[in-house]
Amino acid sequence: MKYLIFGNGYLGQQFHKYFKGSVMSEVFVKKEEDALREIEKHEPEWVLNCAGITGRPNIDWCEDNKQETFEGNVLLPLMIAKACKKVGVKMLHLGSGCVYSGDNNRKGWSEKDAPNFSGSFYSKTKALSEDMLKDYNVLQLRLRMPIDNDISSERNFIKKITGYKKVIDIKNSMTIVDDLLHVADTLMSRNKTGIYNMVNPGPMSHREILDLYKEMVDSKFNYDIISVDELHKTTKAERSNCVLNMEKLTKEVELKPLKERLTEIFQRTQEK
Repeated sequence: MKYLIFGNGYLGQQFHKYFKGSVMSEVFVKKEEDALREIEKHEPEWVLNCAGITGRPNIDWCEDNKQETFEGNVLLPLMIAKACKKVGVKMLHLGSGCVYSGDNNRKGWSEKDAPNFSGSFYSKTKALSEDMLKDYNVLQLRLRMPIDNDISSERNFIKKITGYKKVIDIKNSMTIVDDLLHVADTLMSRNKTGIYNMVNPGPMSHREILDLYKEMVDSKFNYDIISVDELHKTTKAERSNCVLNMEKLTKEVELKPLKERLTEIFQRTQEK
């Protein structure tokens, strides 16, 4: 299968490496015609939109750069989707599960639940783009706090969280990148469309993750627990803390629990 990838950042590079022979677009899409020309040039069966604005070093950046965030998270995927529709090419879009707060009375938020979190401009744009892309029969995968095998990578959630000395203690759903790639491959091969929560089963709290990290990787690592209110006093934007429901995805693909996958990643790190 032929793939064209928009977005050469952290996840775009992961997809490019996984899908052998895929094309990484070098075009900066400013209008629909830019995307259309690229699609017509490379004639892919699937277009993968891995582009988006998350902010550096974090989503607080989006609060001060709303126009750029809106363009990258709403207008860009919409332009690509419209171009794909014109030529009849299928599209995968990497969305976000950071559009919810809480665990929905321990059930987790499903793909059918309306977003209930608007504490950050980033989350607002992701909710809006997700809703607009429903009209274009796109395969949308909701990710959260991606974790890959290289825990020294700046975009890896483990690298981020171990850089903080104060963390909150709330359970969150998270995405193992290797599993994301496998799921994307599987769902595209089955020509699936619609929204899927792409996280690993078994949410974990920051405390649980850091305790496992301390046990397996760095016994000298220390941290303090703070409340969500304390955290939000130090950030411009609120943070989404949520648990996503896995029932829909589990009907298509069985994934290992988050703790088991993290243990594997930490074990490999320990062996290096």
